[in-house]
Amino acid sequence: MLQALALVLAAGGMNGSFATPMKRVRGWEWEHTWLLWSFFGMIVIPLAVAVATVPDLSGVYRAAGPAPLARTAFFGMLWGIGAVLFGLGVIRVGIALGFGIILGTASFFGAVIPLIELHRDRLSSSVGILTLVGASIVCAGVAACSRAGVLRQKAVPGKPEAGSFAGGVMICILSGLGSGVMSIALNEAAPIYKTAELLGTSSAQSLNAVWPVLLAGGFVANAAYCGSLIIIRHSAGRFTESTTANLGLVLGMAVLWSGSNFLYGAGARSMGSLGLVLGWPMFMAAIVLTANAWGVLTGEWRGAGRLSAAWAIAGNSMLILGICAIASASRAA
Repeated sequence: MLQALALVLAAGGMNGSFATPMKRVRGWEWEHTWLLWSFFGMIVIPLAVAVATVPDLSGVYRAAGPAPLARTAFFGMLWGIGAVLFGLGVIRVGIALGFGIILGTASFFGAVIPLIELHRDRLSSSVGILTLVGASIVCAGVAACSRAGVLRQKAVPGKPEAGSFAGGVMICILSGLGSGVMSIALNEAAPIYKTAELLGTSSAQSLNAVWPVLLAGGFVANAAYCGSLIIIRHSAGRFTESTTANLGLVLGMAVLWSGSNFLYGAGARSMGSLGLVLGWPMFMAAIVLTANAWGVLTGEWRGAGRLSAAWAIAGNSMLILGICAIASASRAA
């Protein structure tokens, strides 16, 4: 169990760090970085890891059948829209606030919508009440993080921003909605990883058979948006600028992000039934804390003042508390 927990915490740290190298990219627009990150992180690395760790990968896909593959890829594409919005959001509001708002929104809707749609009769039960309390705390955390960002903007009026902060917050909220689709995609992918286990893949690595399918769908959405921006702006030639340094940074982003998926999958599957109850909130908390640490280290809050910092600390604390409450509700169910 300790090894599984260590994997989950390491996964959260890697996920909370993956966007940081983007701050060092020079000579490229956002779409150049995001397109190459998507290619390496959603196509190259997942496929390479799956081939290396899943015996007879093509046989797994044949045995699982086309329907689960198609559904997984489809919901992966919907999740990919959220990933595009994630990239647009963090460059507007910063890594620290972006991660917090997006993950908080995803947790809120991921808990409340299934409860209302599928278990409305349990709204007044202890499970329903705990879920709603946790979701309300998360919502308050998102509001507090947004307030912190507004105060930061007022304290540092000359700070360069890509677009308005209010627009960035809305993009992050929409990204959180899209990110929640990942759980649906993984649910649709159950026949794939169960087939992989039947054909000899360990439970800790069975999700590796899912990522190439799910993330290929996500890549379609990211490539379509980034590619259209590059075409409209006639900026394909920018890829030749600072190629070596920028490629290294993008590869670092892809390794951190993909690695977080693999480590979380291995850790959560190794926990068995505790994967969702204990693994998920720890994963989310590690992401939020790591992203905030990088936000401080990279100067996002330099000169922002104590009041905005206090709001940010309060907001992120509420996010973590709310996520833990939602996970406790899942355990009680």
